[in-house]
Amino acid sequence: MAGEREGAFCVVAPIFPVTDVLVSTRFYADRLMFDVAFEWADGAGAPVRYVILRRGDAELHLSASDRPHKAAAYIFVDGIQAYHQAVVAAGAPIAVDLQDQPWDMREFEVHDPDRNVLIFGEHIDRLDGDRLDGDRLND
Repeated sequence: MAGEREGAFCVVAPIFPVTDVLVSTRFYADRLMFDVAFEWADGAGAPVRYVILRRGDAELHLSASDRPHKAAAYIFVDGIQAYHQAVVAAGAPIAVDLQDQPWDMREFEVHDPDRNVLIFGEHIDRLDGDRLDGDRLND
């Protein structure tokens, strides 16, 4: 029917393959301030092999893998500068520092222990209008 939306998306949750679920979980919890929402093991005493992490409405899933490959996720953030300062203070390894991009996003990049890439960004037009490089948006 016209006007009806079937299958509206709610959350996209990328699955990152990781070599050590516990090391990666600690990285996301300690350095990027995600909360552990779920852990899965194949049985009592078995190692955790799947973890769901959350921060706000964003979810990342970690899956144990003998052969991880690089994956990437873009996470939209409200308050990018405060979040950037917090993760830097927590010791996160910043791969690309906070900067304004020509596509009108202010963003920074982090690599997890398995070299998965997370890019955190905020639309510049939602900020105060000042670019990090000092140029005004509408000049």
